[in-house]
Amino acid sequence: MVTALPHLDLRQLSILVVHPRDRDGELLLRQLQRAGCRVQHSWPPDETPSQTIDALFCLIDRRTKDLMGRHSERSTVAVIGVADAADSTMLSMIHQAAPHAVLLKPLATGEILTNLVVACNNSRYQSRLLTKVAKLEGTLRAFRRVERAKAILMEVRKIGESEAYAYLRDQAMRRRVPIGVIAGLVIDSSEVLSSEPT
Repeated sequence: MVTALPHLDLRQLSILVVHPRDRDGELLLRQLQRAGCRVQHSWPPDETPSQTIDALFCLIDRRTKDLMGRHSERSTVAVIGVADAADSTMLSMIHQAAPHAVLLKPLATGEILTNLVVACNNSRYQSRLLTKVAKLEGTLRAFRRVERAKAILMEVRKIGESEAYAYLRDQAMRRRVPIGVIAGLVIDSSEVLSSEPT
């Protein structure tokens, strides 16, 4: 099932442009300002923007490598790389920077906002995927704790697997906490007891 992305209002976007103020840089700034975006400019590359940003247009070169990498890892910022097609290391740098969209120089007016929308959509999609992955990892950790706690209960209480699970479930319901929390308590108490001197 495909879920619709929320409407993107370009006028609500705060954008940082990290690019020299040459022909391409001026075109980029002018197009974003015409669209109503809140635009900041930085060149040479600064370590951190002065405010929270929604999108980053950044020249891809050795000076911006760290900046782009940091923002690409943060799923809340749409990163649009600006690359020079004549640069022989361009593909390698794009691969390392992992932007959400790429503009090739010389820039064309019609491609700027299109790539901004694509990058924002890719960034939102990536953010949703990372949230799902985090939830799945949490579920998997809880499942492993429950399995370990069941094994402890089976050994200590000399009961079957279904009885051990029923005990964990009942304790979780009684205390109104997830079963993984109860499993963690069983594991922790078992470790404390096993580490005590006899």
